[in-house]
Amino acid sequence: MMTPGAMAIATMTVMLWILWSDSIRKYKPSAIVYTVRIGLFLVVSGVQILNMIRYPNIYDPGSRVLTIVAVLIGIGGAAYFARKLIRRSGTSQ
Repeated sequence: MMTPGAMAIATMTVMLWILWSDSIRKYKPSAIVYTVRIGLFLVVSGVQILNMIRYPNIYDPGSRVLTIVAVLIGIGGAAYFARKLIRRSGTSQ
């Protein structure tokens, strides 16, 4: 079983890798890809918040901080992809 801190580190790793890979990509993905990424980042952040509320006794202070950082990265990543989606839809007209 993964600890809450390990889960937060794993989600941060995946989210930061997705953000990094998008920033070095030369072509623009389709609007569907951006929409799926926004949804993914928000769902993962929501699940982590829900787990912190439902099971507060399994979180030590370090795990709680890591989870909050992971949630902030998720919300920031969703905003990043939303901006890219809006820019993409604005330039395709």
